[in-house]
Amino acid sequence: MPDIKQLNENLKQQASLYKELKHYAQMKQQALLKNDLHEIEATTIQEEQLLLEASRLEKERLLWAEQIAQHLGKAPESITLKELAERFPELTDVKTELENVVMNLKEVNELNNQLLKQAMKVIDLTLSVITAQPSGSTYNRPGGKESEAKTVHFLDRNI
Repeated sequence: MPDIKQLNENLKQQASLYKELKHYAQMKQQALLKNDLHEIEATTIQEEQLLLEASRLEKERLLWAEQIAQHLGKAPESITLKELAERFPELTDVKTELENVVMNLKEVNELNNQLLKQAMKVIDLTLSVITAQPSGSTYNRPGGKESEAKTVHFLDRNI
């Protein structure tokens, strides 16, 4: 069945692409740890380009899977790579490779997500400290109302 060879090639390309995405995710992780915004941005741009290519390959894979499913008399959405690898042993290696690389990429992305959440918490905390309004004042101008109390700012703009 020639469709299997083409599907196999497509899956190999996807596995290679996911390995490259993992490499960029690891680079982003290092940039997050260093707080290097320029490197984070550059890495994200590279990841976006790879994701566009992954989308193209996935559409192509779906076409091959549809043709194979028709040949097998199954619905395309019901057929899995595991099932195909059982029927067509030439897909076993690429199936294993894809499972490993996707699992590794997922782990790196989850750690990056945690790092980003921590960075956002630090930013939120910093902003809340800088922009905090006092809850009340200890002293007011003599005869002044509470609302007329001088607001305390973190940064004094008067020199």
